[in-house]
Amino acid sequence: MTNLKFKNTLIHFGFSTKEEVKHILETNPDRDIYLDLTCYDPNEFYRAYPQLKGSFSALFCDEEKKIEVHLRNKNPEILEKFKELGFKPFETSFVSCGFIFPRTIVQIINEAYFALEEEVASQTDIDRAMKFGVNYPKGPFEWSKGRERYVLALLNELLLKTQDKRYLPSKLIQI
Repeated sequence: MTNLKFKNTLIHFGFSTKEEVKHILETNPDRDIYLDLTCYDPNEFYRAYPQLKGSFSALFCDEEKKIEVHLRNKNPEILEKFKELGFKPFETSFVSCGFIFPRTIVQIINEAYFALEEEVASQTDIDRAMKFGVNYPKGPFEWSKGRERYVLALLNELLLKTQDKRYLPSKLIQI
């Protein structure tokens, strides 16, 4: 499920580079567009493309399929469409690079990679500690499995945007 088109609306679920996001927006000037902008700052795109009506973060949605959604203007129909697609959207009033949940979880994942890099514990032990110690549904390595390129993309974007060294990715996640 990468694109869903209905009426004059396009919902794009796929991970895209900034250039690909711009291409989607530039080739669909007459559609209302909603994009998964987990790894980017939606405000940057909102300023340049008026047809971008909303953004969402679906990358790290949990088993319950909760997703963070930001809408430029109230639009209950779009929230209902997300529900019809099996998601449980929660609307956020303020949006920035990485949204809330992905921005937090990539930091946890990155710290887990730093712990592994420093030989503090094994992946299994780190995952177990986070599940039992803080009652997370998954450990950081379980959460990142198959999503490493997204984690790296978001960390790099946050580092570029903020110039804050806390977003410097672990060497192990860059492999």
